[in-house]
Amino acid sequence: MALQVNAPLEGGATHSNAYVRVQSARVFKKVGSEGYSLMVNVDVFVDQDERNKNDLAKSLPCPAMAAHKFEFSIGDEGSNLIGLAYTKLKTLDLYGSATDV
Repeated sequence: MALQVNAPLEGGATHSNAYVRVQSARVFKKVGSEGYSLMVNVDVFVDQDERNKNDLAKSLPCPAMAAHKFEFSIGDEGSNLIGLAYTKLKTLDLYGSATDV
């Protein structure tokens, strides 16, 4: 699973139809806090072919899309935390025009 979206790059340029993959998703609770959070880190690539180069793939510099934090309740994830991460990302304006690929 991945998202295709226009990605705002470092320096003000935009890359059309970038390939965005969730690199990691983790649930955490800070000491003294009431609830849990979901931290989602993504990698942005020129396209799927670049991502498919595995260890040789080069991601694009896209700080605005690199990391996101969401509120989380135990049980929200069902059986798929990564799937939940994609669902949460699509709630953000930055990913509003994203399509599943």
